Amino acid sequence: MSLIDDELAKAESNSVDARRQLAKTVVALQSRLKPSALARDAVGELKEVGGEMARSGIESVKRNPLPAVGVAALLTAFFARKPLARLLRRQPTDA
Repeated sequence: MSLIDDELAKAESNSVDARRQLAKTVVALQSRLKPSALARDAVGELKEVGGEMARSGIESVKRNPLPAVGVAALLTAFFARKPLARLLRRQPTDA
């Protein structure tokens, strides 16, 4: 075999290896770009970000509890506004 034949065989071998690697990469990309895989990744990211936000919120409430108590009281009053209004509108009965 001549030097040219050796180089040609080496180039063909490299070409086969490169095609194999490219095929593996394409398969990996296809599996990562499936809608189910994308959704799973998105849910994982949301869980992570949500957990971080919850931890941050808890730390904030621990440092400053009064605003949190005020917000909780306002929310309770808002959601219980109809029963509270009925209680306030009731006429006292004659005893």
